[in-house]
Amino acid sequence: MDLNALNVFVTLYKAGSTQRAAIKLNRSQSFVSKTLAQLREDLNDPLFIRTATGLKPTSYAAQIAPKIQRAIEQLSIAIEPEEFDPSQLQYISIHIAEPLLVIIGKQLIHRLRQETNATIELRQWRQESNNNLIDGIVDIGIQALKDRPQQLYQKKIASGAAKMIGNKTGEFVKFLIDDYNEHLNLLRIYGEEHHNASIMVDNHLVLNQLMDEHYTYHFQLPDRNSQMDIGIDIALICSASKRHEPKIIWLSNLCESVIHQAINR
Repeated sequence: MDLNALNVFVTLYKAGSTQRAAIKLNRSQSFVSKTLAQLREDLNDPLFIRTATGLKPTSYAAQIAPKIQRAIEQLSIAIEPEEFDPSQLQYISIHIAEPLLVIIGKQLIHRLRQETNATIELRQWRQESNNNLIDGIVDIGIQALKDRPQQLYQKKIASGAAKMIGNKTGEFVKFLIDDYNEHLNLLRIYGEEHHNASIMVDNHLVLNQLMDEHYTYHFQLPDRNSQMDIGIDIALICSASKRHEPKIIWLSNLCESVIHQAINR
């Protein structure tokens, strides 16, 4: 049975007339009358008897009206979002692509610790992070915006960039980012085919140690004063079925805020 029709019934029971019920519901009187006619048919009872003072409920209507009102109130409570208190969390798991993890990791932990004493697991994004998000093992991830399984929800939150750094007389070093550029030649996409990687590493510290002798494209968040060579869209990623959960909404907003602060710093 239509929940809206039951709401009309309860309003009629309280108002005592179709006209007053229509005003309370902000609907037309004909809509209320039509709904009442359908309820009478569905419930096989007149429900209300017209008298000189208005509509008088039948004994059946008087019996079910309080029950229906309580049920509607309970349903309204059930569909309201639960109050969320991050201080009550026990565990948080976030996976972030390493170049960005190095940039925002410390500030992200600082911001999380301001609001919760939960155990924080902050890991480098890996290929298996996709399935971990789907399975609920990881709460949220931050990686490049790209094609991913349909069970994942992605939201673009910023545009990162890559800029050439290091000693350009040396060899070109490719920094491998798991689940992003292992098989992707960004230089070819941007018309820089002449930079052929002869060294490949997946560790940010090692990459920095090589820059005295060699060069690479270094990921960073853009700022107003620098010219970037390659653009990279950054996305928040979570399970599509959990995207509206209070914990995920809170984490998404916090992560996005930390990234935007890093950009504007």
